[in-house]
Amino acid sequence: MGIRVTALTVAATVVCALGTGLFMQKRAELQRSADPYLPGESGAADTAELVLQDVAFTSVGGSSFAPSEPDRQPGRTTPTCPMEMNLTALPGALVQVEINAPCRAGERFGLHHAGMIITEGLDLAGHFTGAVPALTEYAVIIADFVSGSDLQSAIHVDELRAIDRVALQWQGGSGLELHALEFGAFYGEPGHVWRGSSADEGVGRVLSIGDPDQAMPQMVQVYSLPTDQAPHHESGVAISVEAEITTANCDRAWNAQLFEHRAGRLSIRDLILTMPDCSATGDFLVLNNLVETLKIAAN
Repeated sequence: MGIRVTALTVAATVVCALGTGLFMQKRAELQRSADPYLPGESGAADTAELVLQDVAFTSVGGSSFAPSEPDRQPGRTTPTCPMEMNLTALPGALVQVEINAPCRAGERFGLHHAGMIITEGLDLAGHFTGAVPALTEYAVIIADFVSGSDLQSAIHVDELRAIDRVALQWQGGSGLELHALEFGAFYGEPGHVWRGSSADEGVGRVLSIGDPDQAMPQMVQVYSLPTDQAPHHESGVAISVEAEITTANCDRAWNAQLFEHRAGRLSIRDLILTMPDCSATGDFLVLNNLVETLKIAAN
């Protein structure tokens, strides 16, 4: 069954090298009947026209992103309020972040890395442990606390050389998600990788990070592809940004950022989405070709 395109309106403020495919479709028309995480709905599809109000790219950047050596001062800790942050390189070019700040128990903070901002919170003992996907081989990470205190450290992540990575960042309940169709896969098949897929359903994986229980949290989803494990395939990996229209995200503008790490280079793009009005609740917004297909070079 074909997918019906019901509306298309695009406004771009910056000329981009990549084409942007964008369409709205009804839930019943999504070809995901085989996906156990997105069951289909019975009955005839609603054919009401959907209007996408606006999509705007606000910046395009490309950089090898080689930050200078950070000041290793332990933030604004004091003898009466000791705080420490330790970083450990994990498999898959991840960085484990461990924070101990007993005097900041329960406090909200942001983890900053290469332009990403991830909202997290300390537990009642003032402790936090979590993973951050590295976007630079020399990974500088800053923990910025609501109280004004901050911690900063850095670590080398050698495994990033063998990882292609795409990250999507937003704030609040936008409902945005990354989906990757690996090497010719369709929705619901092995190779359809998203936050709801299991680890053995694809070569890559999508990691969701950030604490959704915090007020207006900065959230990030990251798709990572180990290039040394991926097959050479003409279809490559097609990545889309998708969102279900809900009462929480309809009829308002959302800011987001796309990060792409390929062959040791990092590029960042900002975009603004103005969601359809709330009569479109239950439908899906799908943005194709925001990210150029990931190709694996032949050996």
